Order: sequence, then structure tokens, then C-alpha cells
Amino acid sequence: MKKLFILISISITASIISCKQQKKTEVKSFPIEVACYGYNENGTNISFRITRVDPVVQGTLIYNWAEKDRNSGSFKGTLEDNIILGSYTFLSEGKQSIREVAFKIENGELVEGFGAIKNVGGVATFEDITSLNFDGSIVLEKDKCFN
Repeated sequence: MKKLFILISISITASIISCKQQKKTEVKSFPIEVACYGYNENGTNISFRITRVDPVVQGTLIYNWAEKDRNSGSFKGTLEDNIILGSYTFLSEGKQSIREVAFKIENGELVEGFGAIKNVGGVATFEDITSLNFDGSIVLEKDKCFN
């Protein structure tokens, strides 16, 4: 009987230790994934190649506006409440610039946001990110890159 009690105690102790050693990994899903999102209308092409989402969002962004100079560069921002907000560092006409850009994630697409801009230390930023307009005039679709 004593041996049975010891075996049961050892078994219970081993089970408790085993349970404590198992790490529970929280898997967080994001409303977008690493992919290329694009827009192509009226001679304007925009490509946003997202290379990282965790909730830091990184990638390359190319704007090729109809009848305007093309600009391309890197993007780094954050994803919060289905809004991607970050800095776009780009070259246009041989000059490096930085401006804030925003996209709202809707049904797996990226809707670009617009709003009043202010210049802070040479960087174009939104005056008030809570009042951005995501009117749907520019919608980037997954796997639709053109640049």
C-alpha cells in the first residue's frame, strides 16, 4: 500500500511539473498578411509590398501618379484597430522626403486615408489622425501590384 501511495504521489507530481513546463503560446492573427497590395486606375499605379506584419508593418511603397513624378521608398509603421499608420521615406526627383501615410484595412484591402497635413521638422504628418478620411478613392487590392 505504501508503494502504491508513493507511485501515485510521484505520478501526480510529475503531471503537475509537466503542466507547468508547457508554455502556452498566444497566436495572434492580423487582418492582413505579407503580400503585395496594388491600385491601378486612370494611369496611376500604387504598389505596397508588405514584408512584415507583427504588429509592426514594414515594406516598400511606390506611387506612380498619372502625369507626375514617380516616388518610391520604404514604409515602417504600426497596425492598430485595423489602421496602418507609419512613415514613408521616399525619393522623388532625386530628393529624399518623409511623409506620414495611413491605410484602413477593409475586407482584406487597404483603403488609403487622407487628411490635413502639417510639417514637423521636415516631415509631413497628419494634423489629426482621428479625423482621417478613408473615402475609398484609393483602394489597394491584394496581389495586384503593377510597379
